[in-house]
Amino acid sequence: MDSSQLRTGSVRGGYLNSKAMIVGLALLTAGGVLGAWGIGISGTAMARNFRRWLNAQQQSASAFARQKTVPVKAASATSGSGLRKEMATSSATR
Repeated sequence: MDSSQLRTGSVRGGYLNSKAMIVGLALLTAGGVLGAWGIGISGTAMARNFRRWLNAQQQSASAFARQKTVPVKAASATSGSGLRKEMATSSATR
């Protein structure tokens, strides 16, 4: 093949419409930018509202976190011991 036969962007039946490709990529880029802005604005609003709610609880963030993690730790400890008991009984019956 010589250089006249090699054409970039050629497809069977003609050439790609480069104008349509450029417009499509521009629309995708614009949509991505708008989506990123929306995520950023929504995330900021959610964080701000969470802070307001946390301040309305009249306790510090560390106290709030401690209050929420104590039941989780207790639940995980009991489910872990329950699981160990269940596995011990199931292995004894085998």
